[in-house]
Amino acid sequence: MAEIRLVALLGVAVLALAACTTTTSSASTPAADCTPQTAGLTTFTAGTLTVGVPENPPYTKLNGTEASGMEIDIIAKLAAAECLAVAYTPITYANGIAMINNQKRTDIITGGWYVTAERAEQVGFTTPTYYDQMAIISKSGVDTVAGLETIGTVGSGTGFSWQDDMTEVLGDRLKTYPSTAEMKQDLVAGRIQAALDGYGVATEAYKGTDFTVKQAQADTRVAITTEKPISAFPIDKDNRALSDAFSALIDGYRADGTLAKIAAEYDLAADLVVPADVAATSTR
Repeated sequence: MAEIRLVALLGVAVLALAACTTTTSSASTPAADCTPQTAGLTTFTAGTLTVGVPENPPYTKLNGTEASGMEIDIIAKLAAAECLAVAYTPITYANGIAMINNQKRTDIITGGWYVTAERAEQVGFTTPTYYDQMAIISKSGVDTVAGLETIGTVGSGTGFSWQDDMTEVLGDRLKTYPSTAEMKQDLVAGRIQAALDGYGVATEAYKGTDFTVKQAQADTRVAITTEKPISAFPIDKDNRALSDAFSALIDGYRADGTLAKIAAEYDLAADLVVPADVAATSTR
C-alpha cells in the first residue's frame, strides 16, 4: 500500500544474504556453485542487489540489522534464484523513488508501492504481486462508506488516494495523520471512532486488539472501493533485464501458489494476489 506518506525510519544500511548461500564465521556469500536463473544480470553494485526498505508492516520491517516482511520474503527468493547478495538500506515514502532514479543507490525498493502512471514516468515496475484496499478499522465492524457517515470522527493516513473522495463524503469529520501509529493511538484513546488505512497494514497493526479490520464495500463515491490498487516493486527503469528476470520469477510464484502462501503467512487472503491476466496488462 504505498501511497506517498512521510514515514520516519531509523537505522543503518545492513547486508543480508539470500538463500543459495554458504556461511562462514564472519560473513555469508553466494555459493561458488550457485547458477543464476538468468545469466548476465547487472546491479548498481556487482553481485549485490541493493534493496530499499521502509517501515511498513506487514510488507516490510527493519529489525536491527535484519529486514523482514512479506515483500522481503519475495526479495529473498528473487535474489536466491539469481545468486545475488542483498544489501538492505532504509528509505521513506518521501525519498524511495529518488533513491532509484536520481541517487542510483537502490536497484529495487519494497514497502507495498502502488503502481501509478505518475510513478511509472520515473521508475520501472516489476510484474505486480498483490492488491490493496481501503480498510475500515472500528470496534463496531463497519464496512461501508455510508456507515462512516454516522460513526463520528474518522482518521486516515495522509496522502492515500481516497483522501479527496472521503473528504467530500465526511467533510471536517475526516482527520488525517502522518502515520498509522499516531492514528492508532487516537483510535484506541477514543478520540476518533474509526480509521482508514491500507488493508494489509491495518491487518498487521490491529492484530490482537479489540478493533475489527474490514475491507470497504464498493461505493461509487470513493474510487478505490471499486478499482483496487495494485502493488509491485519499483525498480531501476534503465535495467529492464533485471526487471524482466524478476518479473518472470514472480509470475512463477503466482502460478505455483507461492504468493498466496506468503500472504497466508501474514494472515492475508489469497484473493489479494493479482491474477495472471491482470498482471499481464499492468504497467511495467
